[in-house]
Amino acid sequence: MDMSRMTKIIWVDKENMLACVQAGIRGQDLERDLKKYGVVSGHEPDSSEFSTLGGWLSTRASGMKKNTYGNIEDIVQSMTLVTSVGTFSKKDHWPRVSAGPDFDQLILGHEGNLGVITEAIIRVRPVPEVMNFQSIIFPNFEIGQKFMEEMAKQTLYPTSLRLVDNI
Repeated sequence: MDMSRMTKIIWVDKENMLACVQAGIRGQDLERDLKKYGVVSGHEPDSSEFSTLGGWLSTRASGMKKNTYGNIEDIVQSMTLVTSVGTFSKKDHWPRVSAGPDFDQLILGHEGNLGVITEAIIRVRPVPEVMNFQSIIFPNFEIGQKFMEEMAKQTLYPTSLRLVDNI
């Protein structure tokens, strides 16, 4: 299914830090367009250049910046699903439900088996004031692994932290 024309940000609500976005928008385009409003989604899977918001929702995607922004299920507030029998969405886009099954949890990760996600309301955050990128080279993988274990015990940690073995 070609969703390449469903790439618009429908609205941004900076008071409640929410945005309604069409599901065909690619990750890098989503972040570029949100920055015009002074906000970001913060969701950045490795495939961000090629993958779409609808794809992230359909696969329950995780992102490199999940330490700060969460995974896609933490970011989405509401979705619209189109099926062969109709269009479904929650009446409101507040994150918590107090009765019955959560519609969003049913749809997240459905891999397209239930229908097509056409738009979503997502949480947004202010554009970070500072972005700092650094690397640490460890003498061996085991020391890097110990570093990662110690970082996991901290209460303050970077938005993204990876240990890579270049061998």
